[in-house]
Amino acid sequence: MSLDAIGIVTKDLQRSIQFYGILGVDLKELGGADHFEGETTSGVRIMLDSVELMKKINPNWIEPVGVGIVLCFKQGSPSEVDVLFSRMTDAGFESVTPPWDAFWGQRYSSVKDPDGNQIDIFAPL
Repeated sequence: MSLDAIGIVTKDLQRSIQFYGILGVDLKELGGADHFEGETTSGVRIMLDSVELMKKINPNWIEPVGVGIVLCFKQGSPSEVDVLFSRMTDAGFESVTPPWDAFWGQRYSSVKDPDGNQIDIFAPL
């Protein structure tokens, strides 16, 4: 068994495509205008679904409150964390935690995607 994909429901597909594109995920429409998929460098697929599609798939779907899962994107070096964090915030995405040298031995930062999900960006020190 292996984790193959992570599905994210989004209110704004285009803004989410931009956000995950900055993270290096090239999302392409697949099966219709309400579903996009792209693969990370580690092979895990990121799938974006519109709220409308989610409600078609699951009529009982309720928009979540708060963040239950955090996605973490590993970078090649501490300086890449800083550069990517700046690219994200310069593009207007919300900062959660600016880059810092965490006590567990990583350069770490966090931003929010367009739907409020926390995305962590990190690299070993």
